[in-house]
Parts: sequence; structure tokens; C-alpha cells
Amino acid sequence: METPAPARRRRVVLLVAALLLSSVLMTGGVLHVRGLLPASVPSAETPFSYSGYGQVLRHVRRDGNVDFASVGRERARLDAFVRSLATFSPHSRPDLFPRSEDALAYWLNAYNALVLQAVVDEYPSLRSVEDPWLGSFFWGRSWPVGGQHLTLWALEHRILPREFADPRIHFALFQGRRGGPLLDGAPFAPEFLDSQLNDAVRRFVEDRRHVRLEGNTVYLARVFDTWREDLLAALPEGRGGNVLQFVWAFLPDTCTERPGCDTRGELDRVCGPRLDRCKLVYEPEDGALPDTAAREVRGGP
Repeated sequence: METPAPARRRRVVLLVAALLLSSVLMTGGVLHVRGLLPASVPSAETPFSYSGYGQVLRHVRRDGNVDFASVGRERARLDAFVRSLATFSPHSRPDLFPRSEDALAYWLNAYNALVLQAVVDEYPSLRSVEDPWLGSFFWGRSWPVGGQHLTLWALEHRILPREFADPRIHFALFQGRRGGPLLDGAPFAPEFLDSQLNDAVRRFVEDRRHVRLEGNTVYLARVFDTWREDLLAALPEGRGGNVLQFVWAFLPDTCTERPGCDTRGELDRVCGPRLDRCKLVYEPEDGALPDTAAREVRGGP
């Protein structure tokens, strides 16, 4: 029996409405992830400062592990700094961040503070930032920052690469992973930013979990592959270069501070003067939290 015309029209209307709703939700989701939704800019509670956030970072150990339990017990300073991001940013108050160093230090500190807050919010049940569904730790939540609702994904993939052509950024962003870039015990400061960024890359490449030479194979952390184009663009040879040239620039000449690390001389000897004789293998990072507390203390395996 043929369906009556009014019923057919209702079905068509419902189908069109469902498609429109799906499109709106999908568009809203994309805008959310990319940090393109507007946010209000509240009045300032206090002048902008990194001092409170610097106090939070005293819970970062010399090896980069974090005493998340202590941060949680004293989280008022961390929360106050995160709240201040809603008011102050290079976008909403460019007068406070006139130089590129001022702006970059802000975004690096903002990203790292947001990761730290997101971890503490879920601690101690969160064991890894990879636990939430489909990596949603980095895109599922947004914060008001200088007039925009920004996700961690938006900061790392849209704002920082678009506004700063400096590949060292990728080794300064705290990912909440033991195998990724780790926090330092002090905020990034505009006046020391260049040396701090160099130190961040050196700490990373001198760690054998991230750069390891075995025979004629160099095992590299996956960050070198993920951001390969950015690293190559910074080389004198440009994109025709070799990612090992970037690694070589930050390896030490000797391993007095980190016994067992690989050196520039060893890379030259094995991989040749053009660093093109070695096989590259990119390894996954350790996704566990860089937590000072032992797992058994936190309540089981």
C-alpha cells in the first residue's frame, strides 16, 4: 500500500531536520576542537603574573616528574593562574605582550598550566592522558583564554605553529606523558626564553628514551616524526635536510651530565658526515603520567 502524501512529507521533514541537526553539531564540534568559539573576557582580579604559577612548579622534581598530589592540595594558585588566562592573553591584551618572546612565553606557560590542571582534576584515577576516549584529553575540554574557548589541541596545532615558526616549541609543551617533554621547575620567562627553549630540547635529546643509537640504527621518539616538517624547515638545508641534523645540533659533545647518552661524535662516526647512513626508527612514547607517586601507593596496579 502506498504511503499517504502527508506521512511522506513528515518523513522528509524529519530526515532534513536530522541532517541539519547533525550538520550543526558537527560544525560546532569542529569549532570547539579548533578553539574558534568566542568567550567572554572578564575583568581582571589582579595584575597578570607568573609568580603564582611559579610556586606551583616547585612540585616538579629535577627529573621532570611531578608531585601531582601536592599540586592538588595547593591548587588554589594554579586555578587562579588559569582564571587569569581568560582576561589576559596576547590576543586580548597585546599591550602586555609587545614582543614575540612575551607572547610565546605566555602561550607555553598557558598550555602547560592547562595540562597540569586537567591532570590534577582527574588525579589519582587518571593513569595516562591516553586513557580518555580517542585522545579526548587534548580536545574534549576547552578553557576561556583571551576571548576564545581554547582546547589543548587548538593551542598546540593552530595558535602556536601559526604564530611562531620555532620547532623548539614541540619540546617545551608538557604533554602529561612520562615519555614526552617534561615540565621544568620554573615558568618560561621572556628574558630567558631562548636559553630555556634550548635547554628543553637538550634535555629531551640527551635522554636515551628519546634518542638512542644502536648499531647503525637511530631510535627516535615519535615527536621527531610528528613534527618532522617543522624541524626540517628550521635547518639551513630546509626541507631537503635530515631530521638527524636537528638532533645533532642539540646532542652533547660529552656525556658528563647524563652518563650513557649519545654524542655528536658518535652520530658522526656511525651515520656519516651527512648523517644519512643510519636507519631511523620512530618509537611510541611512554604514556604514563610523570608521577612521583608509586602506583602501589596510589591504590593498585
